Amino acid sequence: MIFFKFSLYQLKRHICIKRSTLSIVVGVFFYLNCIQVAANTQKIDSLLDQLNSYEAEDTVKVDLLNAVGFEYWIVDANESINFGKKALRLSRLLGYANGLAKANRIIGVAYWAQGNQNKALEHLNISHKVYKKIQDKTGLANTRLNIGMVYADLKEYEKALHNYEQAINEFTALELKSRIATTFTKIGTILIAQHKDSEALKYLTDALQMHTANDFIYGISEAHNRLGMLYLNKNEIEQAYYHIKKSMTLGNEVSDIDGLTNNLIIYGKILRLDNNLEEAAIELNKGLELAKENHLKKYELFAYEELKELKKQQYKPEEALMFYDKYITLKDSLFNTEKAKQIAYLEFKNALERKDKELEVLKEKEKTDNLIKLLLVLGVTIISIAGYMIYAIARQRARKSKELSTKSQELLESVYALTQKDLENSELKRQELKQQLDFKNKELTSYALNFIKKNEVVQQLHSTIQDIKKSSNVEKDKLIADLNKIIRKNLSIDRDWEDFSRFFEDAHQGFYSKLKSKHEDLSTNDLKICSLTRLNLNIKETASILGISPESVKTARYRLRKKLGLDPRKEILTYLVHLEEE
Repeated sequence: MIFFKFSLYQLKRHICIKRSTLSIVVGVFFYLNCIQVAANTQKIDSLLDQLNSYEAEDTVKVDLLNAVGFEYWIVDANESINFGKKALRLSRLLGYANGLAKANRIIGVAYWAQGNQNKALEHLNISHKVYKKIQDKTGLANTRLNIGMVYADLKEYEKALHNYEQAINEFTALELKSRIATTFTKIGTILIAQHKDSEALKYLTDALQMHTANDFIYGISEAHNRLGMLYLNKNEIEQAYYHIKKSMTLGNEVSDIDGLTNNLIIYGKILRLDNNLEEAAIELNKGLELAKENHLKKYELFAYEELKELKKQQYKPEEALMFYDKYITLKDSLFNTEKAKQIAYLEFKNALERKDKELEVLKEKEKTDNLIKLLLVLGVTIISIAGYMIYAIARQRARKSKELSTKSQELLESVYALTQKDLENSELKRQELKQQLDFKNKELTSYALNFIKKNEVVQQLHSTIQDIKKSSNVEKDKLIADLNKIIRKNLSIDRDWEDFSRFFEDAHQGFYSKLKSKHEDLSTNDLKICSLTRLNLNIKETASILGISPESVKTARYRLRKKLGLDPRKEILTYLVHLEEE
């Protein structure tokens, strides 16, 4: 940045004393431009030599014609159209779809360069359809980009951006970074027109980086030009100066007349804003001459506007008025032309839509006609087959109707008998299950009573032993030992509890598992109390079975109630019955 500020400073300082040097620089500039034009012309001449020496009317000649038309794009749009049409005619004769698609694209872009947007859209849409038919993804993406460029010139920015975004997606899938960069530049141009400077700067910076990486001179020049325009709109003169100078230098290398004309006028504007008025006049007049020579009306208008502002700064009101008059006259002419183009575009758009609708109607009609024919043939066949089938079915139906009625009656009677039998079996099974459950409950009750009786016997024996222990005879000691053996044998209730639990689980299946899943903190003793309570045993009977006092049973039941989270008014037995039924 410092370097360019210094350059501008030096330009201001020496402009008066180096007029002769400036003339030499201008001469060298045009000399270099002529060299580049000659180089580009040499490439076209080489292709023309190949074309003239090739006599066969085949696809190779189509490709050569398209190649020449492509090279004329930025040099001479008329010649581009001329060679494109030749390629188009030969492609139609040969039925060469790829040549047809490319020729339409070349013609479409050339018409766009001339400002004939309707013709451009007509040929580009045809190109897009052919590329789609032959499944040429690169051609599809390029045509999509070109269609976006036409819509951008028509100021149909929404349509233009839609086409640009689709083109970017297609170029990304094909990994064509150079084409993505070109599309970024086009999007940036629209964003500048919409005064969205920050978004435009991002797209243009990315485009410049990508083109630089691919060394695509035309793309680099175009990106610098748009960045120059952007910074000029933001009144950042040094940045604008840098980008426009870069664009001018690179544009000369590819003989970009359109870009060169635009750059000269923008460069003149930069010099005018920096008060280098005499040099600004030179650059603006060069740009004006190029615009007139190449019929670039929009740049001619731009030049008149800048020359008017320049003359105002030079305090030359008469000359300023002269350029203003030319500006107004040309602007009115361009406005009328632009309006005519927009009207023509709308007419073209409506005609295109009508044509598409007509084609759709014709296609639908053709489909309908074919469908009707097919349906008629199928109808006759079906009617014939159906007639025979109806006749055969009618005969069979009459014969089988009676059989079916009889069989249906028999079937209903059979179903009724089976239903009755199933009901009887269900009732018998229910009664059998009830009897089994009652039997198991009786067994459990009996088992519980045995517990009671056994523990009563054991308690009596234990009491007797205590009495015997009070005497000191040897016989009594032996008797005590025997009695203790009986006690130990009869007090081993763990195994009895295992048997009891097994019988209880058979009678009340899932009782323990439901309790444990709902109340994980229940102990083994809690489960014993729950099972005895479920059998509806009272406190005394429970105490006798467990070998504890009734008070201990009451305490155990109180703790159990808390673990079960029961309301004091709710019975434990009621809760357990309800839990078992869930």
